[in-house]
Amino acid sequence: MSRKVKPTKNQDFQTALTNPAADYTLVPQKELLKYPTDWWQCLRFGPVSGRYEGEMTAPDVGKYLLDLRVDIDVRHANSPVMNRVSGDLYQMYNYTWGTYKYKWRVYKESWIIDNPTVKWSNCSVKITGNLRFWTGFHLITSAEIVIPWSGGTIGPATVKISSIFSSASSVYSCTKKSNAFREVKLEVDICSSVNTAPILPEYDTDDHNNRPVDLPQRVLTIEESYQEAGIDMTINPSHSIIDDSDSQFTTWSPAELHDAMEQYFSQYAGTWPKWHMWCLLAGTFQSSSVGGIMFDAAAAYGGAGDAPDRQGCAVFRNHSWFNSLVQNPSTQTQAAAMRKYLYTYVHEIGHAFNFLHSWDKSRPDALSWMNYDWKYDNRNGSGTFWGNFRMRFDDEELIHMRHGNRASVIMGADPWASGGHMEEPGNAMSNIIGDAPVEFSVKSKGYYQFMEPVSIELRVKNISELPLNLDTQLHPEFGGVVIYIQRPDGKILQYAPVLCKIATPELKVLQPLAVSLEGNDRHSQNVFLSFGSDGFYFNEPGEYAIRAVYQGDGSMLIPSNLHRITIGRPFSREEEKTAQDFFNNSTGMALYLNGSASPFLKSAMDTLEEVANKYEKSPLGAQVSLVLAKNLSAPFYRIDEKTKKMVKTSDAKPAEALSFTEKSLNYQKSESSTFQNIEYHDLRKVRTDLLVSMGKTAEAKNEVKELVSDLKKRGVNQPVLDTIKAYTKGL
Repeated sequence: MSRKVKPTKNQDFQTALTNPAADYTLVPQKELLKYPTDWWQCLRFGPVSGRYEGEMTAPDVGKYLLDLRVDIDVRHANSPVMNRVSGDLYQMYNYTWGTYKYKWRVYKESWIIDNPTVKWSNCSVKITGNLRFWTGFHLITSAEIVIPWSGGTIGPATVKISSIFSSASSVYSCTKKSNAFREVKLEVDICSSVNTAPILPEYDTDDHNNRPVDLPQRVLTIEESYQEAGIDMTINPSHSIIDDSDSQFTTWSPAELHDAMEQYFSQYAGTWPKWHMWCLLAGTFQSSSVGGIMFDAAAAYGGAGDAPDRQGCAVFRNHSWFNSLVQNPSTQTQAAAMRKYLYTYVHEIGHAFNFLHSWDKSRPDALSWMNYDWKYDNRNGSGTFWGNFRMRFDDEELIHMRHGNRASVIMGADPWASGGHMEEPGNAMSNIIGDAPVEFSVKSKGYYQFMEPVSIELRVKNISELPLNLDTQLHPEFGGVVIYIQRPDGKILQYAPVLCKIATPELKVLQPLAVSLEGNDRHSQNVFLSFGSDGFYFNEPGEYAIRAVYQGDGSMLIPSNLHRITIGRPFSREEEKTAQDFFNNSTGMALYLNGSASPFLKSAMDTLEEVANKYEKSPLGAQVSLVLAKNLSAPFYRIDEKTKKMVKTSDAKPAEALSFTEKSLNYQKSESSTFQNIEYHDLRKVRTDLLVSMGKTAEAKNEVKELVSDLKKRGVNQPVLDTIKAYTKGL
């Protein structure tokens, strides 16, 4: 039986005939009689929306190419329409040498039409609007886009771009390439220890009862989740298997993950950026709370190309989230594990598109893949995150992903958190008005020698009258803290960490001071701030201002005090010359990772060792020596290119590491302000562990004893001292 349609005008009839969500194969004869006998010539099978591509036809034929994205009608089930048009412009080049012909293009710029005027007719649609360019100065520019269809074929689109002060228009003829707006290739490689089904997630949205009552039933994979977002993501069916069976290799460190990524991405020819990313399904991260991590690492030192960022991610299969993970869930617990598995993959891949967390954009109530279920701020009190989540990105994220500036979306271009369409965080550089239950503070030693690594202490303190169960993961890598840095020139940057981790929160009950021992009401953490995905943040002498924002859960946003630090000037021309080698991406990455035995970072480690020796009697030398000690305190594993097996390429060298810590400790004794309390604790802890590994237990216990004595003189609270003392019981 045919479905009845009652169009009121031609465009409604056309929509009825071509609606991709319905199966209108037959139309009642009486309806067809209302339209011309050649109505079938304007049949359109499929959406107008999607990606078009074509070269300039006037005034300079073939000089430029336009990558056009049209987003005005439903292109895929469960895929919202954003009512936007955007384009990337490329300049075309040709070269002929004898019988050889070469043709290539170079990216120029991107633009967007935010609210186009759309006029439908029987056989075409006309789209008009003003262009908004992402960068540079442009005169008022408009576009007229006409997309016809005939006999089921859509396009080509004719695009005419005109400037207000120019009589000539640029005209392009663009063929439809896809119903999606971008195409991305993903490779997923697997560690042998977790090479069991399911490797990739496949979740039926009806499997778990905690869901929106009207959530459309469908089976979601990584590909389908991104297809709904407008991205045609192709996963390479071939997976490299990495043998991580060495009994001594139990967890992944950031340095080992970074090295693995560099090895794999260095195998791909061509330069960055490109629509390509890599994901590793691994066993366990060195912090067991981490279920997934996004890499944001530059590779100017010989890895993947010219400083690519947002290249890849890892999912840790042995996390407790996935204990009940099975190929075909049959219980609510198993369904929850599969849903979390899908969520972790989609979330980490989302970071590679330059997505911040939802609360970082002042949208803690967002029902998005980029929010955390435990941070969801349900302001309307209408249920849980999973009970409301429709398994999609929010609208602003969809606009960024589909239509954002190419450089801020494509992998390997702009650094993570550096920009996006309406993705900027809210104005957090403000003071608290009213009574907040939590005090969040930033402090440091205030003055740093030129090139000296900058670390700050973040402290969250309960100042309410009730116990508070707060997340104590204060490093920006976990997304609960955002840090802003004002440079000497007045420019304000948001600190973007090199790594982005998704992990279970580390909750701790902080007692109200009135009913607790001093120290039980607070938690502090040291954060290395010198280097991030934007490079070095403190590479110029002068005064800097720092403010951090704590986001404990969806309803709590606490800005810190404004903390000022000063970076000293270089003392000599020799120091200025050293700074040229020090302030580069490879050295910064080595510092961030607390050293690395990766060959990709060998030159950086050589630079750090040179700095440690040259400036031994200075805070710079003391700080760098500690980094070198940490690097030598543990073995290093990397993937053997031939066997794809994780092999130990560097043994721990405790004696050599201890000698570096001796340099740090000696300078600390002569200048007690070199290391702040937490840093000093870290130094002594490294020495203690090294001594234990060398069988020198008595000396290790003495390290702890001296640490407690020194911290007590500094006024550290008794509960902290008691915790440190307890460490000796296990030695």
